[in-house]
Amino acid sequence: MCNLSKTFGLCLALFAICLFVRSAEAGHDGAGEITATGGTSTYIFLPQSTVVQEGGIAGVHWTYSIEGQFQLTIDLNAGTALFIHVDANAVDDSPYRRTLDPNEVFNMTGLVGIIIDDTIIVFAGKATDGSDILIIAILNDDLIYLVGQTYPPTGSADFFTFNMDAAAQRKYGGGSGTADDPYLIYTAEQMNTIGTEPNDWDKNFQLMADIDLSTYLGTEFNIIGVDRNNPFTGIFDGNNHTICNFTYTTTVTTGYIGLFGCISYANAIVENLTLTDPNVNAAGRSGYVGSLVGCLGTGMISGCSIKGGSVSGYDIIGGLAGLNLYGEISNCSATGSVWGAYNRIGGLVGENCHGKISNCSAAGSVGGPRDRIGGLVGSNGGTISSCYATGNVSGDSFIGGLVGHNFDYITNLISNCYATGSVSGDYNTGGLVGENYNGTISASFWDIETSQQTRSDGGAGKTTIEMQTASTFLNAGWDFVDETENGTEDIWWILEDKDYPRLWWELVENNSTELK
Repeated sequence: MCNLSKTFGLCLALFAICLFVRSAEAGHDGAGEITATGGTSTYIFLPQSTVVQEGGIAGVHWTYSIEGQFQLTIDLNAGTALFIHVDANAVDDSPYRRTLDPNEVFNMTGLVGIIIDDTIIVFAGKATDGSDILIIAILNDDLIYLVGQTYPPTGSADFFTFNMDAAAQRKYGGGSGTADDPYLIYTAEQMNTIGTEPNDWDKNFQLMADIDLSTYLGTEFNIIGVDRNNPFTGIFDGNNHTICNFTYTTTVTTGYIGLFGCISYANAIVENLTLTDPNVNAAGRSGYVGSLVGCLGTGMISGCSIKGGSVSGYDIIGGLAGLNLYGEISNCSATGSVWGAYNRIGGLVGENCHGKISNCSAAGSVGGPRDRIGGLVGSNGGTISSCYATGNVSGDSFIGGLVGHNFDYITNLISNCYATGSVSGDYNTGGLVGENYNGTISASFWDIETSQQTRSDGGAGKTTIEMQTASTFLNAGWDFVDETENGTEDIWWILEDKDYPRLWWELVENNSTELK
């Protein structure tokens, strides 16, 4: 490695030696090595990073601290690397504050690096003033060390040289946060870091491995998108991976609690993610609580599953999401238990205000001492289509196997849904819906035997045998696989006389020839 005390000539000598010994197999796997998964990475300069300006008649020796970030892309096939973006500022902290532009001094974006071996990249070129530039980059796990020097051209009136001694931390596991090059998440620490970077909440992320968050207890995990004023507005692709043991426990009166506190933007998406055994316990007067998200303002949640675990809080509590205001939730499921001290408690969503929920299910027990409690949704003012709930539901009033309270907003509709769980309550209790206030309920059913309810404020009660017979639903216009009279979307599938209808995506996800 070249340190700042060595001359530019010595660095060039090292460069020549490195080229001579350059490995023909640059790109081995391993910690701290240049690998095929490296791709484009964003690095942030660490506080100890400096640039020193020396020379001149007066013997100038000024030290500048470097702030900012850069992006590095690696082409293993060509054996080259490139700084594709530099956002940095080198600042002199003396009373006579001076600034210089590292992009001008080192011209990093104009340098093409050559991969020497699995950890070393050498960049050489010229600055805009003709000065020679050399930067040695040493990769070590998620850190990169940069040692560089510029030297003015022969005969130049410029007596100044610049030396760089910098360290930078790779953001997350790689990537730059764009749609084509999302930030990559490999570890629990990287996942937790997202919540500390509000400036990244409008970026794109992709989960690259199953991760375990069990090391974060109490309120140690940094919630992503803390509220509706500071929501997550980007895209998080779970990439069909699992996050297990997400735990968040608080006794402080707060809100917007979940892996994501609030998601709210027309193009915001969380998709293809499974949470296993989440444990969210928001005591006190906490509202907007879910395992995945406290509040979905706008945007979409798709292909997400909550397996096991529990969610509890005060008001607007759901197994997946506390509140769905104007968003869309599709192809999602939740099997954990949900409990709320006040109202609007649901196995999947606490309150679906104006949002859309389609092709979803909930199977966990749902309960509380108060009202508006449902196996799928506690209180609904939006649309719910092609959904079902099988969990047991209990409470005081407005208690339903599918929806506790169905109220009329602008477009209020429950269609092609069913419920089978046991339902118990003191007032306005129903096998499908506890109370329906001017809403529309169509082609929906509940099992009068398993629910122990002959009443519902909407829907049709059926025996278990009828609920496990395809014709019950086909005659109501439900779209099943292998039939086209009711549509071609292939939403439902059934094992007659053995089980209730299930969503086709569940069968595909389980990669099974029969439903479980």
